[in-house]
Amino acid sequence: MSWGVQVSRRTPTLNTGRLRHRINIVQVSPTQDSTGGQDLSVDVLYANVWASVETQSGGDSANGGGGFVSKTMHQIVTRYRPGIAAKMQVQFNGRQFQIESVHNPDERNKLLILQCAEINDSLQQNIS
Repeated sequence: MSWGVQVSRRTPTLNTGRLRHRINIVQVSPTQDSTGGQDLSVDVLYANVWASVETQSGGDSANGGGGFVSKTMHQIVTRYRPGIAAKMQVQFNGRQFQIESVHNPDERNKLLILQCAEINDSLQQNIS
């Protein structure tokens, strides 16, 4: 019976040669417009780092308006940097990604694995 412990599990290693993509990690800060509403957002640069960006999966789903929205998941690996959270976003080559989870393998503070969803429609932006 397995209790969630994998004895043969190997800690992921950081191959720095694969960190060939320059990305911006941004904090999305809602701001008020001239009428007092919060429909604007400002991207505040948190870090500009080298990373590996790889597509993991993708698919289409129906939205409420009778159309389809595609969702593509990406795995982004970078060196460890404290303070990166799921409420942040990644900018890469003119594309925007919402960080959905942040993993620090074995809590060794060597690397971070970011699971991200590509934002291809303003309806998918999550600034909460």
